[in-house]
Amino acid sequence: MAKMLLSLAALLAATTATSAACTNPSIRKPWTALTEDEKAGYVNSTLCLMDPTQAPAKVRSWGATSRWEELVVAHIAQVRYIHTVGALFPWHRWYTKIHEDLLRNECGYTGPYPYAYPSSLSPFSHFKKPPKQSPTHIYSSYWDLQADEALYSIQNASVWDTASSVKAFGTGRTDAATNCILDGAFADYRVRFNTQLERDETEGGGVCLTRALNQTAFDTVSQANVVEPCMALERGDDYGEMLGCLGNTPHSGGHLGVGGIMRDHARSPADPIFYLHHTNFDRLWWEWQTSSPGRLHAMGGPNVAANQIFLDAQPKILPEDMFLPYFGDGGGNVTTLEHVLWMPGLAENITIRDTMDVRGEKMCFDYV
Repeated sequence: MAKMLLSLAALLAATTATSAACTNPSIRKPWTALTEDEKAGYVNSTLCLMDPTQAPAKVRSWGATSRWEELVVAHIAQVRYIHTVGALFPWHRWYTKIHEDLLRNECGYTGPYPYAYPSSLSPFSHFKKPPKQSPTHIYSSYWDLQADEALYSIQNASVWDTASSVKAFGTGRTDAATNCILDGAFADYRVRFNTQLERDETEGGGVCLTRALNQTAFDTVSQANVVEPCMALERGDDYGEMLGCLGNTPHSGGHLGVGGIMRDHARSPADPIFYLHHTNFDRLWWEWQTSSPGRLHAMGGPNVAANQIFLDAQPKILPEDMFLPYFGDGGGNVTTLEHVLWMPGLAENITIRDTMDVRGEKMCFDYV
């Protein structure tokens, strides 16, 4: 235990490197705005991250063999400290940025980083106007669940891409007995880690990627009368109130609406659709941040999830007393801008302050 504490302390205490100012931000676009070639490039780069021969693990935390597994492990390791807490939004903003960087820098992806929606249906219309950009801008993409919810059926969601030749995320069909996905680029992927960070090394071990589409849960995601009140200026600039509102509707609804492994609080990043969902979730936070001057750097909320579900999901080898001293909040249970975001060797550990402006030097992206 002492050795583990020292190891965790070293990771959490990693210094923040200085980076150049953001002059050419990555532009995040809807999945539906990608060309067929761009979609194919995204899928191939994702498969690359999953392949230990193409993108071998560099840190090998808890026995991870690929960069994809290292992403999943980073989420499993601290599930209680990144959900229903102040760090929910900033941690996942940094996490999706790291995911994008891995796709580009280690697997050669050059297209948009996806969120997906039929653009004419989004209630957040001011994201339609792209920021001024140079011809060399990098594009990324995301899944706009708000627009897909307007199609009334999760079976019709744009991410299933039934009309596309790429079939990236499949058609949404699953095996009736196991809920294993039946088609798409990731149908053969196996999730090797359990929620206690134990890896199944046996041939064919682990579990398949599962989904169980749930219309009722999906309906909580994005109807205008659900999401827009979270954004309302009359609610004020209180981060904690927004956290409870957006965190319990579009965030939870996306996970529960897709179901299967996406319902797993710890292992949901094993499903590639997780990153599209969370990029859209981040887009909504940015919408909230930029709607009032007092919101851009608003922060608060607890550091430790009180919900028993997250206590049960947290790996027993990484208890609360191994985290609080290193968060940078004075050992207390209130999240501040100086709170350190831990990424177990995937990237530098930065503070929440570093994530607050998506156009800042650390994040360096924007939404259209």
